[in-house]
Amino acid sequence: MQTQKVNIYQNQDKVLKESLSLFKGSTLDFLDEELSARIEDILSTEITETTTKKSFADNALRLSNDTGLHIEGEAEISTSDMKRFASYHIDLTRMHGISFTTVIITTKKSTVTGYTSPSMTFTPKIINLKERNADETLKTINGKLEAGEHDSINILELIYLPLYGSKSGKSAAELLDTAIKLTPQVAKDDKQKQNKLQDLLILLTSTFISDEERNKILEANMLRLEGNPAVKTLEDRGRNQKAIEILKPCFLMATTLMK
Repeated sequence: MQTQKVNIYQNQDKVLKESLSLFKGSTLDFLDEELSARIEDILSTEITETTTKKSFADNALRLSNDTGLHIEGEAEISTSDMKRFASYHIDLTRMHGISFTTVIITTKKSTVTGYTSPSMTFTPKIINLKERNADETLKTINGKLEAGEHDSINILELIYLPLYGSKSGKSAAELLDTAIKLTPQVAKDDKQKQNKLQDLLILLTSTFISDEERNKILEANMLRLEGNPAVKTLEDRGRNQKAIEILKPCFLMATTLMK
């Protein structure tokens, strides 16, 4: 069971890394003005803790100022989440030999702002995207599409759009659906770029919406998303979880009989 789980997250990591190539040459200064260095490369996020246990940080990027940017997404940040992110921060620094800035993307105001232990003090940059205005961002994107100014659209902002707040009351799931439907226009005739945009939208938003909401969106956009690697990855993860639920009673029974 452990091997299958690792393979699924390896597949997700691979899809993310390939799609994150869209970030190269861009900056994330729209998230925070201090993130103004250009993105030069996508770094490995696979962290081997022992010979059998592996974990995956969300995103790791090398910047033009020869530092790293570690990005995590969490709807509501707990103390255990912060401890885990601190561990990733240390491991990524060790793996890649550069200093890292950790940014945590969230959609709720966090009471947990860092982690302190006898050996370290970890204070990441926390960005609550619910404080952004999705309706104004959509208006800007649609205006540029109508004017034929595709190249001036910040595609990275489109990727994070589903996590923005909406004064008109649109949920994250509704904004994800809207963003997916915009990808063919934003990418114009570039099918590969369109697929990468969709993959990032689906994978980065999955942490913040329920599986039921996500599946409804995937079904509604079935033809548009046909063959997308992110969809297959999530389907594999869902099948793996169902297998665990089915087999759990058998494991419990076997454990009882062995006592």
